[in-house]
Formats: sequence, C-alpha cells, structure tokens
Amino acid sequence: MGSSKTPFLSIEDARVTHLGREIFQNLNFVMLEGQSWAILGNSGMEMTAFLDTLQGKTTLRNGKVSRDFAVSYQEQKRQEGEIYSFRDLISFVSQKYEFRNKSNLQDFYYQQRFNASESEEALTVESFLLSRKSGLPGKWDLHSVLPLLRLDTLKDKSLIKLSNGETRRLSLAAALIKNPRLLLLDQPMTGLDVASRKEFGNWLAEITHSGIQVIMTTRAGEIPGSVTHVGVLENGKFRHLMKSQDFHGVDFNKDSHQEEVFERLAVLIKDYPLPEFRELVSMKDVRIRYGEKVILDQFSWVLRQGERWALKGPNGAGKSTLLSLIFGENPQAYANNIVLFDKKRGSGESIWDVKKPTGFVAAELSRYFPKSQSCLQVVLSGYFDTIGLFRKASPEQIAQASAWLEVWGLGHIADTGFHRVSLENQRFCLLARAMIKSPSLLILDEATQGMDEAQADLFRDSVDWIALHTPISMIYVSHYDSDIPS
Repeated sequence: MGSSKTPFLSIEDARVTHLGREIFQNLNFVMLEGQSWAILGNSGMEMTAFLDTLQGKTTLRNGKVSRDFAVSYQEQKRQEGEIYSFRDLISFVSQKYEFRNKSNLQDFYYQQRFNASESEEALTVESFLLSRKSGLPGKWDLHSVLPLLRLDTLKDKSLIKLSNGETRRLSLAAALIKNPRLLLLDQPMTGLDVASRKEFGNWLAEITHSGIQVIMTTRAGEIPGSVTHVGVLENGKFRHLMKSQDFHGVDFNKDSHQEEVFERLAVLIKDYPLPEFRELVSMKDVRIRYGEKVILDQFSWVLRQGERWALKGPNGAGKSTLLSLIFGENPQAYANNIVLFDKKRGSGESIWDVKKPTGFVAAELSRYFPKSQSCLQVVLSGYFDTIGLFRKASPEQIAQASAWLEVWGLGHIADTGFHRVSLENQRFCLLARAMIKSPSLLILDEATQGMDEAQADLFRDSVDWIALHTPISMIYVSHYDSDIPS
C-alpha cells in the first residue's frame, strides 16, 4: 500500500511522564495513511512507553497527540449517541500477555500447565478467540486468523498448554479479530522460533494489505519487508525518522557500567559454595504424553557437573516440558526413569530437594508472581523456591537480596511493584532471584526475551561472567544464537 499525504497519527513537541518519571522530551512523530513503522531503541522501556503514549496510557505534560484515524469514527458514534473511544480502533499486542480461566480469574500458577487434569480450567484456543469482543467489520475473524498464524492445529489445545511462541501467535490472532485501524506490536518476534520469525514478514504483509496500519517495536536486524518507515528512539526523543530503504543500521551506546556490574558480582559470588554431584540430570527412555499427544518419546540425556548446554528447537518441540522435569514441576517425572542431583525421582525426595540446587529464569515466569509483590520480595522468594514471598525473611537475607539488586543498579526499584517495572528489569530481578541461593544448576529459558539490545547484551555478559568465575552448570534456551553466552 502506497503512502499518501493524508495524516493518520501525529505527536507534536510532547513531554511525557510514565510511572512517575519523565520519559520523553520534545517528542515528535508523524505517520501518514498507508505507512507502517518499525520503532528501534536502546531502551525497551522507552519503546514500550512510546506505544503506551499512542494509546493514551501515559501522562502528557506538554504538546499534543493527534489521532486523525479516529476522527470520523468518533463523530459517527457521537451522532448515534453511543459510548466511544479512539481505543476502539487500536489493538495492542503486549509482551505481558495474560489469559484467564473459565471463571474469568487470572489465577493460573506456573506448575498448572504441566498438570493435565487442571487444563480443563482453561479455555481452548478456539473458545478463547470466540470469546473476544468482535470489533469493526473486516477481513479478520476466527476462520481467517487460525490458518494465517498456524493455530488451526492448536484450536482444541488448552491455553495453559501452549508454548511461549504459540501464546504469542494467539495474542496476535486475538488482536486481529478486532479489525483495528492501528495495530501496535511490542517486540512481536520475541519468543518465536526461526521458522516463525521468517513467516512473520508474510503475516505482516497480509495484515497491512488488509488495510490495517502497524507500528511495531523490534530489533534492528528484524525489520519486516512490508514496513515502510523506521524510527530510532534514544534518550527521550527520536534520533532518526526515515524511510525503511534509507535505514542501514544503528549503533547504540553500550552500557558504560559493565565493569561495575562485574565488580559487584565478584563480591557476591566469592567462595562460591558447590556441593558435589555425580550427575545433575540423568534421563533414560523418558516418555511424556498428554492424552494422545506425545511430547517426549524415548528421550535420554545426561548432564554432568560443570557442563553448560544450549537447548534449541522450534516452538512446541518440548523444551519447556523437558525443563519442567528438571526443576520438579511435572508430575509425570515420577513415572519415568529420572535422576536429579543423584536422587531418583520417586525415591522419597521432596520437591524442595529438587528445587534447592536449581536456579530458574524464564520469560514467562514473570506473569505468575502476585500483583502485590515488590521487586525485593521477588528476589527474596528465591530463598524459598516459591513464586512470591510468603514468609518473613531475615535481616541478612534482605541485605543479600538488596545487594543482588544493586549488582545491576536496581536498588531504586526494590520497593516498586514487580509488575510495574520494565520487562528488562524484571529479567534482572529473576536472575538475582535465581542466583541468591548459589545454585548448582542455572536454567535460563528465553531469559532475554523482550529486552532491548543493550540490556540483552548486559544480561548475556553477566551470565558469561558468572560462568567464567564459578563452577555452576547451565542450560540456556534461546531461539537467537546471538543471545547464547559464549
């Protein structure tokens, strides 16, 4: 679709605050009819806040946001005497997706996805999409989104059984069914496997061809061909605004505090305690199935102390199921030949015996912590292997948790609600939570998902430093080779 001179959306000289801090100064942006934009930046928080500003979810101190695409719709609704908002014409695919059970309560817990008997509490893919409020008339409905996003084979699958990448495709499908004028996507390719990332360009081309305009945040190396323009955010304003064919990459300032991070890490992991185990993980002919669906079949694997493994595979291949057997969340472990930390599952060990030597960081883990928990409480919960803090911590434990937050300069968010901080800060909190108990095995499952490039680099380099200076064993899952520590 070609670009005309008709305005679609604009921001003029805006000063914007978000979560109590000023995030944009003199922000200017113009989008015309027919355009689609990729927004890059060295701060994931800034990129997400930009999309929030377009939705009216931030505070505008000065300047103006004009949503020209909504003017005629709002006038029509006004004349008809109906309640309306410009948001009726916007769909937003966030990185913080959450789904509710059949009682309309968002009370899933992390282990629940691995308990087959409890999947009945969740909607299926098809029933979830049918429950979505229909939007404007348009091309997209259940029958068109299912094949586009390869969800037709998953339509009868419970939501809590979906892999991270499958969940992201479902979120996009739910957004399309609204048939919005404007589709906002916050780093939509995170969590997608290599094949899905290649397909994403085709999906976006079909979406834009249907008349929906798109603004997406993304990485510099992942700009789809159907995107017409690129904007580069840095330090509270747009550094560049250009046609996509004129964009040839961008260099962001690297984190200048890396050496300070390493110095603080050195203090916390000095004399790293490490019990000796003959085998951390041993699986022989493991078979995991849900109904007729076999996830792992005759699977054997041994992980010995000191080894660091990269775990790869497409969305839905069974990576999360495999990890669930290792950190004690999957009840089918008892029916299989699995040894963890030299103890056979089902031989009298407790779930806490399994969890204590293991640190775990996962992109999806964030959404299971109670809304009331602060960042400090999340870190402290690592001592007790619970998803949230539910007992009193000692002064020594609080001091240690505070010190771990300070490693990455996050002391100022200690008392801030975990769900109110940026995704990248949540990931560092989860890494602190995993490391606070000096684990023998550190499992990182898509841990940098949703981070901007600078923060992903700092996270990877921090993990690299930990690996270099401790005998810790690791399993690292990522769809991006560049995210895997050396």
